[in-house]
Amino acid sequence: MRLAITIMVIAIVACLACPSFAGNNPTAKAAVHVRAHNAKLGCNVTIGSCVDIVTTEAGFSVDAFPIFYELTEFLGVQYGLTWPAWAYSAAFQNCSDLVIGAVSTPGTGAAHTWTACQTGIAIPSFVWLYADGPGYICLSDYPDSDPPGFYVLDCAEGLDTPEWAICGGVNGAVGDDACNPATEAATWSEIKKIFK
Repeated sequence: MRLAITIMVIAIVACLACPSFAGNNPTAKAAVHVRAHNAKLGCNVTIGSCVDIVTTEAGFSVDAFPIFYELTEFLGVQYGLTWPAWAYSAAFQNCSDLVIGAVSTPGTGAAHTWTACQTGIAIPSFVWLYADGPGYICLSDYPDSDPPGFYVLDCAEGLDTPEWAICGGVNGAVGDDACNPATEAATWSEIKKIFK
């Protein structure tokens, strides 16, 4: 009987402690912002809210930015990027203070940190891609973490997984609205199912 009560107490404490592992960004969202390639602009992109995120670019030479928005605060992000098997690899550009990894081929990723707590929207990097045909550039799990994950790190080192991840469509493919995604594949769990 004493063992059963001890197990119940441990289980209740564990259940109550679960929310403490979550971070300060429970409503975080993510999308891939796309634009026609412009080497002179580099990391300079103005995103004030989801309405500024462009998820469709008709061209084939594109810059694709992972964007994390509706954040309270952040110190880091980790993600992967996927796209069709186009002939050319990506040219990766870091936009944060520190980075581990680089996105060069579909499924590769990076983990970024800033040296001070940030607020607003996280724009950690961009990749320059040549899209041989229509396709989607999508966020995915960072493959080099154990276990692989897709996270926002807050300033108290709490982790949150974005509620959804919107893909960017290029060269004829149309991306979803970053403010009001379609219901079919809008949640992160649904996006992950596409690539399994």
